[in-house]
Amino acid sequence: MSETIKNDCSSCKRPTNHKVLARHTISSDSGDYHCSDEFMLIQCLGCDRVSFRQEFHDYEVFWQTGEDEWEHDITVHTYPNFLKRHNEISDTSDMPETVCRIYDESIIAIIEEAYTLAGLGLRATIEAICNEQNITGKDLQQRINKMQNQGLISKKDAQRLHSIRFLGNDAAHEIKKATKASVLVALKIIEHILLTLYVLEKEANRHLETTVNTLDDLLKILKNKMNTMTSSETISLKKWLGKDQRRILENHQVLENSLIDYVKDSKFDGVEYINILVNGESTHGYIITITPKNELEEIEINDDEIPF
Repeated sequence: MSETIKNDCSSCKRPTNHKVLARHTISSDSGDYHCSDEFMLIQCLGCDRVSFRQEFHDYEVFWQTGEDEWEHDITVHTYPNFLKRHNEISDTSDMPETVCRIYDESIIAIIEEAYTLAGLGLRATIEAICNEQNITGKDLQQRINKMQNQGLISKKDAQRLHSIRFLGNDAAHEIKKATKASVLVALKIIEHILLTLYVLEKEANRHLETTVNTLDDLLKILKNKMNTMTSSETISLKKWLGKDQRRILENHQVLENSLIDYVKDSKFDGVEYINILVNGESTHGYIITITPKNELEEIEINDDEIPF
């Protein structure tokens, strides 16, 4: 029967039963300090992840647990190391490369208990986010405030990012080691910001009807609706949008003015701007020209004209 032990699993993120695949022991000489190292190759019985476990047995440090029962000190290390009960952002494909790299390096520093470097890394992650979002300022304090003013983050998020800024500044200028608890909380804050700005933003745009705030947002909707039209027509923006009109919560006139300029500059293929009458009143209108996909231009070519 194979030997099993309880060990933390880097895939399951919790202690699970592991099968011991191989074991090797190195003991100290009898005249030296009494200790031994146990090296084991183990496999999780839940997910099959293979890990390396090292046990250091210190027989010089012991205590009594019962009558004629004693226990000695055992220090356990598992490789690869990981943060227990922490789930990293699983899909970072929507995150900018620089932001993702610094985030990953910060986690490595926390795993290795290099909390001073972790504080610097988490602060640098904020700097990378500001760079990617084109947020400028003379220092990070101003840049965080600008992110709040531009609506990228909430007031509460800005306050939390300032706390990480303090943590990083202490690490950089005072070489002050942060506590494990403080960097773990800071990591949660950073991951919340990353999810909000990148991961959830992209997923929401792919799978949900999000609000329309920019001309680009509006153009995507209008172009998609043109692809479903089967004939040319003259319509207002309200009719063109249909039910999607509800997605414009504010600045409706500003968006339409931007659309009119875009169409007048001949940037919107198949669309022409005109004034139309609605209930006897002049208003903005658009002539949409649809070319059916099955109308293909036939060209006669003589065999002698074929260049090959």
